Amino acid sequence: MNETEYFETIKTYRLFAKKEVGQNFLISPKISKEIVGFLRCESEDNVLEIGPGAGSLSFYLALENVSATLMDIDEALIIKLRNDFKDYPKIKPVVFNALKADLQGFSKILGNLPYYITNHLLEKIFLEAEDASLGVFMVQKEAFERITSPQKSKNYCPLGILLSLLGKTEKLLTVSPSMFTPTPHVDSVVFRVEFHRKKDFSYKNFYLFLKEMFLSRRKTLFFNFSNYVKDSSLAKNIWSKLSFSSFLRPEETSLEQFLLLYHLLKD
Repeated sequence: MNETEYFETIKTYRLFAKKEVGQNFLISPKISKEIVGFLRCESEDNVLEIGPGAGSLSFYLALENVSATLMDIDEALIIKLRNDFKDYPKIKPVVFNALKADLQGFSKILGNLPYYITNHLLEKIFLEAEDASLGVFMVQKEAFERITSPQKSKNYCPLGILLSLLGKTEKLLTVSPSMFTPTPHVDSVVFRVEFHRKKDFSYKNFYLFLKEMFLSRRKTLFFNFSNYVKDSSLAKNIWSKLSFSSFLRPEETSLEQFLLLYHLLKD
């Protein structure tokens, strides 16, 4: 395939982009190639690309000679990709909703994630892609800043805390709106997550616990914890074993403190 011709074709697909599902197609060959490079593909990898759109990243993924599933809910785009990569047997474009997909078995995950379901997709990947060692994602700048907000900030949240527990997160690129068609109104950020999961730890249960601890953000952590335990005596007994302030709020609580509280309750 000719790189220049391929990306010129992608530019014409602006007419078919569906605003309601947040479709914006990357039209920069340089940035697309760089993003796929961040995935550090190896011959034995089984890659999942979520939301391939018109194939900007898929083009370079095909050149990596790895097994890759391209998953999109847009049937017309998947038909395009099947035609584009008909000579690449390792590339498998499929019509499917990633939010309902089985993410087991994929060693690496790539995605230009639709803004309206960014959090839901990341949540699913973080909790269910247990075989993935690495993920490279492009999201709106605001979404990235939200999930990487530090302790004591207003956007500090359960998803960000879960991410910090799962592994190392690295911001790689800021991509301007001019690199897409149709042109979005905001910058995008490309980031990489290197997963370091513990086999004997239930990330799903811990995440559910975190969400309960943030249920009433304006209340104290002890208030949320007591409501979660539904036993005031037990809650007070566990709390007495900690050196936490009774005025501690969820956004002021560190990952280590949440883990301590979680393990005491579990025990």
